[in-house]
Amino acid sequence: MEKACFYGVSVGPGDPALLTVKAIRVMEACPVIAAPQTKGEKTLALDIARQAVSLKEKEILLLPFLMTKDPQLLSQSHQALAGQVAAFLRRGKSVAMLNLGDVSVYSTFSYLSGRIQAAGYPVEWIPGVPSFCAVAAKLQTSLTVMDRPVQIIPAGHGHLQEALALPGTKVLMKTGKAMPQVRQALRQAGLYEKTGLVQNCGLPDEKVCRSLDEADDQPGYFTTMIVGE
Repeated sequence: MEKACFYGVSVGPGDPALLTVKAIRVMEACPVIAAPQTKGEKTLALDIARQAVSLKEKEILLLPFLMTKDPQLLSQSHQALAGQVAAFLRRGKSVAMLNLGDVSVYSTFSYLSGRIQAAGYPVEWIPGVPSFCAVAAKLQTSLTVMDRPVQIIPAGHGHLQEALALPGTKVLMKTGKAMPQVRQALRQAGLYEKTGLVQNCGLPDEKVCRSLDEADDQPGYFTTMIVGE
């Protein structure tokens, strides 16, 4: 008998129309849908999936991920969550774990996939539309041309000024609370006027800002900036 599989399913940045056909097929085929649950019991990836696929007959496994930087606590938490997934796999039930954006970019799935593989179960990654590609489309701007690189940088990066000096387009993710420092760093780098952003891309409260002057002072966690050269 073929072993149950652990799938990492990309649901895109927010708009359910951006889910791939393969992502929908995998969710329809799997009896168990695992969904990350963040602080405040939010299940955004699950909310997006529900708009594209009927989940009425599915078993829903909520996975509460800790919001901490303590490596020991994180390791213990991820091991425990992987154990919950493995319990379904042992019973022959494939599990589709939902991830915002693309499963290879800042994905919670990546924290569990290695542990599940080590336990002897097959794992498959289902790619999707990453948030920064959707944001670039909203801003109607190209991320790269010819031989120019693209730099993907967490906005809370401790060496943001140095990162902004790198060649090519810069993508600043997870802006949120770091907005004041990011504004200052962009001004110092002479890139303030070359920056656009989208808050909550693909969600009902989406806000497209072609200028930083249009952006909120505290734009929220799901804010992605595109910084031109």
